[in-house]
Amino acid sequence: MPITVDWNDESKSFIICCIKDPWSLEQFIEARKSWHRMIKSADHRVPILLDMRETFQAPAGTLRHFSAIHRTPHPRQGQIYVLGLNQPYQLLAPHIFCCQDGADPAVRLVDSIDSVSLA
Repeated sequence: MPITVDWNDESKSFIICCIKDPWSLEQFIEARKSWHRMIKSADHRVPILLDMRETFQAPAGTLRHFSAIHRTPHPRQGQIYVLGLNQPYQLLAPHIFCCQDGADPAVRLVDSIDSVSLA
């Protein structure tokens, strides 16, 4: 599967969404619906980790659909963590995630899964 969505472990502290090439926007939209259902089953705020270490291709429409993650979040969606931005995402990150210079505090670019804060 090019996109997988799962809990980090049995504690269900956060959701990990792994994206691997090749993937499509339709698959991403379905992944987002999956994590909304998962968040709905939780009784706490749920951070999302987007693991993008294995994707280098951005399908047409990526900008609009990725930015929807934080424009229209689930009410209990927590911090969004983005791991491993490769080209072309590094150039698009300020536009996709609105996180350059702290413009959107709901999105953090991280270097490690250990950076996910559960507080």
